[in-house]
Amino acid sequence: MFMYAAARALAHKNNTDLYLDVDTDCREGVNYGGYVGHSFQLDKFNINAGRFDLSALKNHGPTSTAGLYIAIKSRLREFTVLRNAVRFLRFKGVDLPAMAQRISETDKTFFKEARGDWSHKPQFLELPDQTILRGCFFSYKYFDWLRYIIVQELSLKNSLSPQSQAVEDRILATDSVSLHVRRGDIVTNPEYRSWYEGVVTERYYRNAIAYFQARLERPHFFIFSDEIEWVKSNLDIPGKPTYVDHNGPEAGYEDLHLMSRCRHNVTAGFSSFSWWAAYLNPNPGKIVVRTRKMNAIEHLNHPEDFFPDDWIVIDS
Repeated sequence: MFMYAAARALAHKNNTDLYLDVDTDCREGVNYGGYVGHSFQLDKFNINAGRFDLSALKNHGPTSTAGLYIAIKSRLREFTVLRNAVRFLRFKGVDLPAMAQRISETDKTFFKEARGDWSHKPQFLELPDQTILRGCFFSYKYFDWLRYIIVQELSLKNSLSPQSQAVEDRILATDSVSLHVRRGDIVTNPEYRSWYEGVVTERYYRNAIAYFQARLERPHFFIFSDEIEWVKSNLDIPGKPTYVDHNGPEAGYEDLHLMSRCRHNVTAGFSSFSWWAAYLNPNPGKIVVRTRKMNAIEHLNHPEDFFPDDWIVIDS
């Protein structure tokens, strides 16, 4: 969603079309042959973008560098045997998409954000048409000036499931606070764990809960997590909290919507999932709380670029 919002802002500024480069692995939630826990779901929202494939050649002729790159990558994806060959060669250190960049000379039009280089880059909005973007772009400063359009386009296309609709009704009927606890890969992946250690702690959640208890007469906490049972065992949530556990990873977009419908939000540090729920929250009187740091690793820590100024810092 950060990638889309940044790219959408650049396309809007240049008054040009936006295309998404969504390959088969991305749609299926695969990275280097392994399932990452969720699949591509951006198309569940009212986004204003086409697919970066052969159909895009209607707008970008085959003689353009972008057109040639589209043609090469589309052919590599078109057949299962080619996709599998690309994946196998990637394991062996041969990057065919990068070779396609050089052949088509689109490497000259790439704007690539290095992994971990997540600070805001003011020159971003000066990039020209036909730029191909690669990166995470974890800063609201790229697109906050276009917030009203971003919020509209990141609304759901279709109606909620009956179970989610019932939860939304309860959310709207209470002084609701979403509380997001991310576990999963930040427990099992040592690199991701190093980003969160000491930043998102049980003390942080206790302090966040106390903050809302002191300011709301009857806060009703709605808990969202990929390990609900861990939350029940380790966090003492006051009142009668609602544990939202009916959606699987394939319906994560419904959980994000439900979190955004709560009146207030407890975000989970560097988690873009709860970040976007809070950012899309339309309540003009919302209180959003966040960790002091974005990331435990200092050179990856850019809270001034990641968190909006009006979000409240809670100590960990």
